[in-house]
Amino acid sequence: MEPRTRVLIVDDDSNFCESTCDGLSLEGYDVRYATTGREGLEYVKTWNPSIVLLDQKLPDILGSEVEKQIREADPGVKVIFATAYGSLSQAVEAVKNGAFHYLTKPLELDEFYFTVAKAARLAELERRNRITEFQLARAQPTDELVGDSGAIQETKRLIELAAQTDSTILITGETGVGKGVAARAIHRLSGRKDDLLSVNCASIPENLIESELFGYEKGAFTGADSRRKGVFELVKDGTLLLDEIAEMPLQLQSKLLSVLEDGRIRRVGGDVDIPLNVRVIATTNRPIVEDIKNGRFREDLYFRLAIITINVPPLRECREDIPLLCKYLLENMTNGIYGDLPEEQLAGLMGYRWPGNVRELRNILERSVILAAGGELDPASLIEGVPGKCGGSGTTEVRPLADVEWEYIERALKFYRDNKTHAAMALGISLSTLRRRVATYECLGKK
Repeated sequence: MEPRTRVLIVDDDSNFCESTCDGLSLEGYDVRYATTGREGLEYVKTWNPSIVLLDQKLPDILGSEVEKQIREADPGVKVIFATAYGSLSQAVEAVKNGAFHYLTKPLELDEFYFTVAKAARLAELERRNRITEFQLARAQPTDELVGDSGAIQETKRLIELAAQTDSTILITGETGVGKGVAARAIHRLSGRKDDLLSVNCASIPENLIESELFGYEKGAFTGADSRRKGVFELVKDGTLLLDEIAEMPLQLQSKLLSVLEDGRIRRVGGDVDIPLNVRVIATTNRPIVEDIKNGRFREDLYFRLAIITINVPPLRECREDIPLLCKYLLENMTNGIYGDLPEEQLAGLMGYRWPGNVRELRNILERSVILAAGGELDPASLIEGVPGKCGGSGTTEVRPLADVEWEYIERALKFYRDNKTHAAMALGISLSTLRRRVATYECLGKK
């Protein structure tokens, strides 16, 4: 079920509040009301509405002062004035100061519902733009655990069971096995229809991770000029994926444990507990039991996370799945141009240990497609220690390394339509390295 947009009505006319609540509820909104300005501000602080329908003339505080305090506390809230004491000058002043819109009572219902819907769309757009600062874990074209081996079938079985619960889940496995794929599958099969948001605990500086996860209040620290929601609030009724959970600082682990046990967070610098409806999935590629023994990870947090544990097996333990995986990955990355590989190629691939697991296999196949330039694929020759195919008994032409390197770069750029980020990933080099190489070869007259 889609989460409902929260609308708060602040008006001293309880009859107006109740009738408007009924109408907005029928339109699908989650609605509450307050009859004083101070009560309304308390709701903004504790309930976190997206929209506030505000009267100007309140018994304790002017609506314009309430709007100012809302804007200072949370600039993302959309304030719509609705008052019987309206004038053009007041409307202009309110909007100029940051209000979303200004309506005059009695409300014209079509205009009112249109205005609220417009505010709701903008609030959701801004929320999603904020989410893009993190990683919105959308479904990928190759988002499927592929294989008929017993190990993969057991992993799929556990994923289906886990998706039917709201329990926290710990997904373990080596780098590149597909822990993120498993997490996205759980979310996709679950009843949670809002976003799956992924946060890499190893990539956020230690001094920022608490405020990024839990948010902060205005004035909580230097530079905190306004309230900011953290990822736990942004994900709303969806799933939060805490990637590389073993890298989380020890002092923050106790706070995460409290959040998981109580279902509430408190922003940095705040004094209000905010209820949550978030499903948490954590992943790690570390031997977390060893981290517990060494004092790097809390045992109580481990038990709270590992209510359901899913281990995604390494590719070397599922070698029989390599033919299916190759076919699946090639068909997806080439839109069906390539599919089945010859037996001798598959034999070479199945004889390799794949320390980088499925991610390494995908990169090898992608690089092979680029280098083939429409011809025959030879991925086995790209693996260190696995011999490639030999042409014949004659001598092999030796070409300058610079020519060969530029040819590979040129093919990659052509394949990815000059998208340097994707080309660099396929070539196994950084984006900055690719840019330097391209600049160097262009200076040498290569185009």
